[in-house]
Amino acid sequence: MNKKDRKNIHDKKNLLKLLPAAAVIAAVTVTAVQGKSAEGLTKVSAGMEIKDAGELSGLLNAAYFDDNTLSDKSTTTAAKNKKKKRGIKKAAAKALPDESKKTSAEGQGSTTTPTTEVPEGGYKDGTYQGSGTGFGGTVTVQVTVADGKITGIDILDASGETPSYFASARGVVSKILAGQTPNVDAVSGATYSSNGIIQAVQNALSKAGAAEVSTVETDKNTKKKKTNTSTTKPVVISKPTGDVAYKDGTYTAQAEGFDGPVKVTVTIKNGKITVITNTNTDTKEYFGKAWAKIRPAILKKQAVYGVDTVSGATFSSNGILEATQKALEKAAVKKTTSPTPTPTAAPAPVKPDTGDSSDTDNKLYKDGTYSGRARGYSGFVTITLTIKDGKITEVNNTNSDTMSYFRKAWRYLQPAILEKQSADGIDTVSGATFSSNGILEAARSALESAKVTAVPTATPTPTESPAPKPTATPKPTATPAPTATPTVTPTPAPTETLTPAPKPTETPAPTPEGQYVDGNYSGSGDGNYGVGSVTVNVTISGGKITAASYDTIDDADYFTDAWNGIYGQILNNQSADGVDAVSGATYSSNGILQAFRNALSQAKRQ
Repeated sequence: MNKKDRKNIHDKKNLLKLLPAAAVIAAVTVTAVQGKSAEGLTKVSAGMEIKDAGELSGLLNAAYFDDNTLSDKSTTTAAKNKKKKRGIKKAAAKALPDESKKTSAEGQGSTTTPTTEVPEGGYKDGTYQGSGTGFGGTVTVQVTVADGKITGIDILDASGETPSYFASARGVVSKILAGQTPNVDAVSGATYSSNGIIQAVQNALSKAGAAEVSTVETDKNTKKKKTNTSTTKPVVISKPTGDVAYKDGTYTAQAEGFDGPVKVTVTIKNGKITVITNTNTDTKEYFGKAWAKIRPAILKKQAVYGVDTVSGATFSSNGILEATQKALEKAAVKKTTSPTPTPTAAPAPVKPDTGDSSDTDNKLYKDGTYSGRARGYSGFVTITLTIKDGKITEVNNTNSDTMSYFRKAWRYLQPAILEKQSADGIDTVSGATFSSNGILEAARSALESAKVTAVPTATPTPTESPAPKPTATPKPTATPAPTATPTVTPTPAPTETLTPAPKPTETPAPTPEGQYVDGNYSGSGDGNYGVGSVTVNVTISGGKITAASYDTIDDADYFTDAWNGIYGQILNNQSADGVDAVSGATYSSNGILQAFRNALSQAKRQ
């Protein structure tokens, strides 16, 4: 073998020795690239050693030189080979297990998008938390529901998710809010993270079910679960044993509904149930369904006995029926006790004998309609009170105040004034202080003008018994009988001429009666929430519409705007004909107008 061949063989051997070093460089380079691509950042496994340029050069030298080189070089090479082996073993043992999982698209979650059932009744208002499994672990969200709608979705924790993918996955949040359903498609390219968010929202909303099936409440007495639609025994309303009449006045009672107490106020006029109002903390959709059917049924039957509960709202129905029955029991007077009317008939003749002073007996206010005005939060409040038999029977308002504050105050203060029969000693409503003060001050002003002033005027009665009676002794002056004869003759003539004068005053009497018969009339209309959702009570006095009140289950915002726009027109026109609906509250407006027409049709003079 010549010298040239030996040289070629030696070069090949040296090249073969370079292969392990090249493999080390390639392994280090690939690992570094993988670390960067997985998270968008340059990362290295915890157990990996990074070689600098000097160490890589040593590896190359160790691979290149023969084992027969100088002893100092061989020692260095052996030591460096030891380092090389340790470094490679560590890198191979911990080669980014999490990132390799991501690059192979095998996350902890699922590629199948979950679905759930959306309750027919929507969701119950509140804030709910839920969790799901994304690519890198648990995703936690907070869902806010207001007015039965999903209004907000906040991501509380998604620490295990890759930021770039999770940013894309957040697109499902806007889909859920737009569609008002958690059953939406995942975002392409971020399936695991999308499904984690969707699953977490579904989990949260499972706690917010306001539908009939999912709204569950525990009855403390029976320790069993109940729903408003579950079969339950209706409230037992016993049939009256005899004929029952009602005393005029306003009576309030309370009973337990589905989701809290139900307070019912019943107004009796001329022995009849004319107005039924309520305040409650019950579940809105169930209570509204029950109230819309039960209230007109009680007004029609003039009793609670025989009025059925409403299917699908049994507990709310029971609360309304029981509270109304309790109120009527306070007003009930059995007709069988005939002796009671006779004593009441006896005082009647006494009234004309005592004059105005008799009106003060147990009566604080004079019958009639009185108004007062005061400033609220952002405008004026006018309160109109109807006094019947010395008691406040109706409290109505017109106002230009801020609706959100005024409504909050009105819902509490109106029944409070009726119950207390005064505007004094009633607290303002927290969060609506200015509006509360406006209502109370206007009511006080109205009551001030309604107060019976005959009590102080009764004191002058002693002036009838002063010394003029002793002056009656000069009766001898009456002896001039001749003077009496001339007076007799002229007196008859003037009296006859005076009597025709009142007759023309009697003829205009029919004209103020107008087109309506005095009394109180109720009518119902179809508002925003369907048939019979609006009821109007109209007071006719002197043949004219003098006051009106309402009861409704319509949306408060729309209805109040409609009422404020229509009520004044009807008072001015003395009719509901030709009155336009209020823009933006058409359904409620139509319900009000229909209810007025129905009531006024009953009041029209035949």
